Amino acid sequence: MIQWVKNGIGIYMIILGFGTFLAFLRAVKGSRFTDRIVAMNMIGTMVTAIICLLSVYLGQAMLIDVALIYGLLSFLAVVVICHVVTLHHRGREWYLKQQKEEKK
Repeated sequence: MIQWVKNGIGIYMIILGFGTFLAFLRAVKGSRFTDRIVAMNMIGTMVTAIICLLSVYLGQAMLIDVALIYGLLSFLAVVVICHVVTLHHRGREWYLKQQKEEKK
């Protein structure tokens, strides 16, 4: 039973690794910035899942703590990047508005 579970975990880790690679490609070749942010969030989620599966595979409970911290840092990074993009967009709108008023 244990060997079957460990073989299944290896397969899931390979699938998640392939998904992480595809999300990385999307992050690099994304057509819009929002696509890149979503891809980075997907990468963080899949790496967290891989760490949890690795914890079960190796029988090391401390890796769950590592996965939790990694997941929180990944979420925080996405929130900060979204905030910076929002501020940049608002600043650009303000700049364009100022340029339009100067031309009048």
